[in-house]
Amino acid sequence: MRSLVIAIGLLAFVAAAAEAKPRPKTHAPEKRAAKREKSRDKPKKRIAAVTRHTRARFEMPRGPIEGQSLGAPWAGRLREADELPTGSGYVIRRPWRAFGTQSTVDTVHRIIADIIDRFPDIHEIAIGDISAPTGGRISEHSSHQSGRDIDIGLIYKQRPPGFPQSFVVGTERNLDLEVTFVLVEEFAKTAKESDGVQVIFLDFEIQRLLYNWALENGETEEYLATLFQFPHGRGQSAGIVRHEPNHSDHIHVRFRCPPADSACR
Repeated sequence: MRSLVIAIGLLAFVAAAAEAKPRPKTHAPEKRAAKREKSRDKPKKRIAAVTRHTRARFEMPRGPIEGQSLGAPWAGRLREADELPTGSGYVIRRPWRAFGTQSTVDTVHRIIADIIDRFPDIHEIAIGDISAPTGGRISEHSSHQSGRDIDIGLIYKQRPPGFPQSFVVGTERNLDLEVTFVLVEEFAKTAKESDGVQVIFLDFEIQRLLYNWALENGETEEYLATLFQFPHGRGQSAGIVRHEPNHSDHIHVRFRCPPADSACR
């Protein structure tokens, strides 16, 4: 009997201890609902952040669009693009990337035709990429998106192997410095026009070769200072022709926004 009483007492003690043990906290229904809503909202915030980043690169203007070049050369599009026509004396390496604004195409065609007329004995000129038919990103370039950039091969004493299908690095031994200088100069002259050249990218070493040739052939230092960044240094804001890495085998010409292109940047 005594054992039974002790057992009953122990059971009562265990039950009381279990009752006294703090229970795990639970969220009220409102708090649980708010937590679920917050969790569902996270993907939306991520999507919104991506959308804002995309719009920062290129945003379609509101209202009527006037002009062909939309956005910036590194984040843009083309509308109703003009195509650089084929012709004698030059080779368009990738015709499906020969689209640009009318002013870009017209200026390039005029200058190339002039160079061919003035120097009929040179090899064919290599015309590189402008933009795709509707612009936007294309392989091998971070720019060339809005129809205002064009790559043009250098001019050599003799046509190098693989040219014009591939650009060839220029050196003092292989370059026709006279014709290459005239090619650069003719594009640079259009900087005075409202839709003319904005900047020309060319390796600093090639600039040096052209600068020295021109100086030896009657051009003044004052005039050459308006053309070349050389000899002021790669980081200096001098001249229309600026140093850019990977531009020792071609010139990269960038034109300003045509005045009528309201969405151009």
